[in-house]
Amino acid sequence: MIGDLTRFLLAFPLAASTMLLGCLPASTSPMDAGVTYTKDVQPILLAKCSPCHAGQSQGMQNIATTYDDVNKDVGSLDAVGCWNDVAMTMPKKVGECALILARSGLMPKSMGCDQMPTQAICVTPAEQDVMAAWIAAGMPK
Repeated sequence: MIGDLTRFLLAFPLAASTMLLGCLPASTSPMDAGVTYTKDVQPILLAKCSPCHAGQSQGMQNIATTYDDVNKDVGSLDAVGCWNDVAMTMPKKVGECALILARSGLMPKSMGCDQMPTQAICVTPAEQDVMAAWIAAGMPK
């Protein structure tokens, strides 16, 4: 009897946790899904940034179509918040800057996202979260 009880007490937590884990919904967090530029971020950039940054080289980059451009150092001194220090000697990457400018409503430029961020052209908070997860993951391709 003690052997059966011991087996039950040892097996029950394992069986219960296995059943419970099988019933839990899959995670939808971008971090859990292995967020990448190609799969997750580029579609956002194509939808929101391509009028100016997909072959037109405005701002000296084409982030919506060129992975290498999101990894370049910011080159423009007027990219508000895109430098790591006050002396502006250490720029962030263009991909990091894109998120900063989207969150501040400054991009897409002249679209009013700073005053009416719910417009279709504006980068949504959910899209910003995907971009932030991608940056936190090291901006993988």
